[in-house]
Amino acid sequence: MRFKFSKYIIPSVISMVVVGSNANIDGLFIGNIMGDNGLAAINIVWPIVAFAAAAGTGAGTGGAVILNRLRGMREEKRAENIKNTAMVFLLLFGIFTSVLLYIFRGVLLSIMGAEGEVFSLASDYALVIGGGAVAQICGAGILALLRNDGKTYEGMTLSIIGLAIHIVLDAGLAKSLGMKGVAAATVISQAVIAVAGYALIKKDCSAGVSPLSTGEILKSAAAPFGLNFVPSLVLLLTNFFALKSGGTAAVSAYAVMSYAVYTFDYIFQGVCDGVQPIISYSCGAGDEKIRKKAVKYGVFILGITSFLFIMLTPLMIKYMPRLFSVSETAEKMMDTGFIIYAFAYPFKAAAKFICAYYYACGEKRISNILVYLDPLMLTPLFLYIGSGILGTDGVWAAMTAAQIVLCATGIIFILIGNRKATTEE
Repeated sequence: MRFKFSKYIIPSVISMVVVGSNANIDGLFIGNIMGDNGLAAINIVWPIVAFAAAAGTGAGTGGAVILNRLRGMREEKRAENIKNTAMVFLLLFGIFTSVLLYIFRGVLLSIMGAEGEVFSLASDYALVIGGGAVAQICGAGILALLRNDGKTYEGMTLSIIGLAIHIVLDAGLAKSLGMKGVAAATVISQAVIAVAGYALIKKDCSAGVSPLSTGEILKSAAAPFGLNFVPSLVLLLTNFFALKSGGTAAVSAYAVMSYAVYTFDYIFQGVCDGVQPIISYSCGAGDEKIRKKAVKYGVFILGITSFLFIMLTPLMIKYMPRLFSVSETAEKMMDTGFIIYAFAYPFKAAAKFICAYYYACGEKRISNILVYLDPLMLTPLFLYIGSGILGTDGVWAAMTAAQIVLCATGIIFILIGNRKATTEE
């Protein structure tokens, strides 16, 4: 089987950037209407939004990794069974998650540090976003399945259509309905993607659905879910320490910086997701040539994009505070924040790719270690130390320090793996 790399990487990157633009769009409208409080509210709720998107992407990618490995081994019927099971699971899990997020939204917002006016605004946003989580889960999951089913450009087109709908609805609902309006725009646009995606994906009903395969999909989904959700766990932790060290202005500053930084994250993830179907298939087929070529393309593209993002730092410092109408205090915090974050980009790209490579190959243990080491150990540690010593600048520096350590850990795993392979030969 021959792969055209551009067919997978380009649509994947565009789709991920479009998905990551949802919060940016809501923030742009709300920031100009409600200022720092509105921006802080959206940023505090964002982990809930990201959980839904990551859960969908995780389940979709988890099923897709198994799907493509089975295709590489020429087990087509079983591959179709996994795909059918993943589609049913996405819908059922989406409904279950919507109910939970709707019921427990207030508790979650309190845990995430929302209070006063920010809590009130965040509650309005979470009410609609939580209740509509099924749309996001199904939308994100079906895009992953479409990409692995060879319909990469169809998935990209759906993402762009969803973005256009989101912008139009935000423009019409933001002033009249406020936070509930922009949240509804997100849910409706994702629902369109989900419904259209289910209609587009190839189905083999004769392959059936296997509930027993759900466990296999969930195990495979753990790393891609984490890779997509970890930035939001980091965001949650950073929000807490930013609020503690610099108040609402610091959270507002971080909100705007995160729109840029996590857009870059989505581009990095898009590259990783683009090469994942190729790596998964080549591992199943035992095709070392294709696998090495996929790795080479991924590393090269991530290296170039990391450098370009660093070069964009002066422009972000100059224009983003004005674009989102942040306060003067928040703007000053962003000046140093963007510079500190720029040092993290190459390490973040490398860490993401190493993790994605391992889960694409079915190496679940290593990929899970790399994914969850950051939010469970590195980021909390560096946020605590950095904020105590440097205040808000220390909060910004935590991400860079964590990504450097995470990247080094991934390289150590690679060196150990290469040494074992050499010894076995």
